[in-house]
Amino acid sequence: MNTLELRFYPIEGKQHSFKVSVEGSSGEVHYEPELPFLDGEIPDVVDRRFTIVKVLESTKFDNNTFEDENEQAWMLRTSLLLSEGNDFKPGYLAAIGSILYQVLGNSIQQVIETAVADAKRDRTWLHIRLRFPSDDPKFVHLTDYPWELLHNDYDFLAHQGVTFSRYIAYGSPCPNLPTVEQLNVLLISSGAGDKRLGLQSLPALEQEAIAQGLQQAKNEGLIQLEILAPPTWNALRTRLLERRNAAVPHVLHFDGHGFFGKRCNLAGCRKAYKQSATRCECSATLGEAQGYLLFEQSDSTADYVSARELGEMLGNLERREQPNSDWGVTLVVLSACRSGMSRLSETVFNGVAQKLIGQGIPAVVAMQYSVRVDAASAFSEDFYKSLGQKESLAIALRRGQSAMGIEGNQWYRPVLYLRWEDNEGGKLFKDSPERPNGESQVILSKDDSSVNIGATFSSPDNVKRKILTERQEKLEKEYTLINQQIDETIDEVLRSRLELKAERIFRDLEKVKSDLSKL
Repeated sequence: MNTLELRFYPIEGKQHSFKVSVEGSSGEVHYEPELPFLDGEIPDVVDRRFTIVKVLESTKFDNNTFEDENEQAWMLRTSLLLSEGNDFKPGYLAAIGSILYQVLGNSIQQVIETAVADAKRDRTWLHIRLRFPSDDPKFVHLTDYPWELLHNDYDFLAHQGVTFSRYIAYGSPCPNLPTVEQLNVLLISSGAGDKRLGLQSLPALEQEAIAQGLQQAKNEGLIQLEILAPPTWNALRTRLLERRNAAVPHVLHFDGHGFFGKRCNLAGCRKAYKQSATRCECSATLGEAQGYLLFEQSDSTADYVSARELGEMLGNLERREQPNSDWGVTLVVLSACRSGMSRLSETVFNGVAQKLIGQGIPAVVAMQYSVRVDAASAFSEDFYKSLGQKESLAIALRRGQSAMGIEGNQWYRPVLYLRWEDNEGGKLFKDSPERPNGESQVILSKDDSSVNIGATFSSPDNVKRKILTERQEKLEKEYTLINQQIDETIDEVLRSRLELKAERIFRDLEKVKSDLSKL
């Protein structure tokens, strides 16, 4: 993998420009452009970056989201809207990416083009590391911009063999890269919603997608899956702190709702509110907006766990009395919407992903914007397939994005934050000899105990037949149950999600039957 680092800096005393640099063949290249998406002339300039955020948040155009006539006029001028003003213009994502690319200037572009060409010639990936300062001022916030959408005259760089990661350069040293021989994944699948804030309860679609991605991985046996039950904050704390009888999880995957806003911290209240709110219904004053994950409570209602709480807990987990003990959480994967967002806040560390990075977690995959359930499931399946083949996080991220569909408006939503510099894009596995032929890792389905333990054993045909038969029975039960749910539901959105899951289960069932017929 080839690596190129783009370094972004604010300029002291300048609110509407920044500095970017990159190392080229003839030395370091610098450029000082204006911030993108400015509307008007200084000092009367209007910053439209949050219009771009709203565009990228959207899955389709909604006039209520863009009510301001001046805002819509700017969107027309920048080729984001049709002339009728009733829909996004075809190619609007490319228009955003092209503006970002042009802002970098010719000298930076030439270095990037050379690096892309070199990677193509070498038939390898180009990893572009986006390096941001930790003291990024609020009026600049270079992390707010969707640099992963960079688009040259040909296409998005991401569609030309380029993968991106984000690196926040704050004062403390980078954590060491803890490579492993087997990767233990702990999945927290929370269906909790909150009707007050328009967050509907979620079906457990991604749980099956993750398991499918792991089972179909070429190097099956390298990854072990465990499912946390119940998916509560207390259960997670207990699982991570009491590790004597269970494998140490290296990957923590949260599947559920994310929220960026405010929460009442008064004991017994903990209601959540949008960013504009200042006071809770109980009269308590609300603090600064930050990122939250919606865990379940014992009654299945939403429990808003803040970026700060999760980051502090995981950060303390890495501080061990035994320096040579097993590594803890190396990677956090957040399928939650807006888990990578920190806009309109005083610090870049108020998003969930950014807070975890700030607490020393080496790598975080998060959703920069809202994401459809089916797209998140497709991402997870191919992401874990890629990890199961010992590919780096940067490559796994790109494969997962590709599975979301490059023609749509979902693929750019997952982003990767890395806090180490290994020039391999975050390689998790040790370089070790392959396991002996016939030895494999089987991911067992969840039982009543909340923990799934993989088992390693020799695999003659009779053992394979037993495993496949049990899986066939399980899939047949799931397929019957989900079709009953489809017949009973009147919610069209939920019906669509259930039908997608039914199709996935049916494909899995047909494959299992086919594998059985070959034994």
